[in-house]
Amino acid sequence: MLSLNDREWKEFTFAEANVVCKNSKAFHIYSLTNDPKGIAYITRTSKNNGLSFTVNKMKYKLNPANTLTFGAENADFFFQPFKYITGNKMYYLKNNNFNKYSWLFFKVVVAKSTANSFSYGYGMIPKRLLKKRFLLPINEQGQLDYGFMENYVRERETSKKQEYLDYVKEKIVKLEYKEIPTLEEKEWKEYFIGGDEGLFVIKAGKRLTTADMDLGKTPFIGSTDSNNGITNWIKTINSTLDRNVLGVNYNGSVVESFYHNYECVFSDDVKRLHLKNISDNKYVLLFFSTIIKQQKIKYTYGYKFNGYRMARQKILVPINEQGQPDYEYMEQYIKNMMLNKYNLYLEYSNKSHN
Repeated sequence: MLSLNDREWKEFTFAEANVVCKNSKAFHIYSLTNDPKGIAYITRTSKNNGLSFTVNKMKYKLNPANTLTFGAENADFFFQPFKYITGNKMYYLKNNNFNKYSWLFFKVVVAKSTANSFSYGYGMIPKRLLKKRFLLPINEQGQLDYGFMENYVRERETSKKQEYLDYVKEKIVKLEYKEIPTLEEKEWKEYFIGGDEGLFVIKAGKRLTTADMDLGKTPFIGSTDSNNGITNWIKTINSTLDRNVLGVNYNGSVVESFYHNYECVFSDDVKRLHLKNISDNKYVLLFFSTIIKQQKIKYTYGYKFNGYRMARQKILVPINEQGQPDYEYMEQYIKNMMLNKYNLYLEYSNKSHN
């Protein structure tokens, strides 16, 4: 595979790299109508490629496809393959010689070059961004090497796709699809999450400040709503070291819940949930993760999801003929969902290769 050491590198400005910056016309969220088959609405979010949701196909002034978007305050760059509209304080970069792969290469270079340069009080507006200089690969003529940028990313995309396909095929072999009732066909019953009558044993996390952390290879679980709850990687191990467990936030991004099949350490903003009446099971815990998240709307800044309320929170659970939690059903439901998703990925991959 190509190496970054295969080429010489040269410092460029945006102008020297023929990259122009344009202001995007802002559309307010309250003026838009959600449409699953509509046009992408890109905003100042750091997730989901900047996508907030898709909107109905009215006569908007669309931004061009094959561009790189960024927001003034979040300072994140995202490649947009399709035409789109944006929210407030959004901009895009354009270069007619770039394609998807060269943009993805460029995105990483620019992101690293601007890291820690901008903040909420010092936004990444074009006037400031365009002053930045960054290193890019050049060819024997000393010109920007578009071909290398494209081929470098293509190689890695192909490798990652194959790696994932191998992973999916391995997982499919280990799962068996079984016909089961739909969620609507099942009878459901209320249970407490914790306490003497609850389904879970709830264990606390432990406060660990950044100053007390040593960087390492163990995931540190914090009160975030993304990245499966991982906020850092540390080698500072304490009494919260756990695995095959459900982590539920009671501070920060409250009620967010993630399953951890690997050893990890938990912050004091996250509770560890273990099943009380059966052995912890990946598929059952994933089912409960979604059930618990349904309670998120109840808890706000003024009504905290503290330890007591978590234990006393009631959740609806599918039951069997004996009126007990139907753990077998929950397990098979998640297995069926995973098999369906894996097969969809394989189908998509086969179509993209044809």
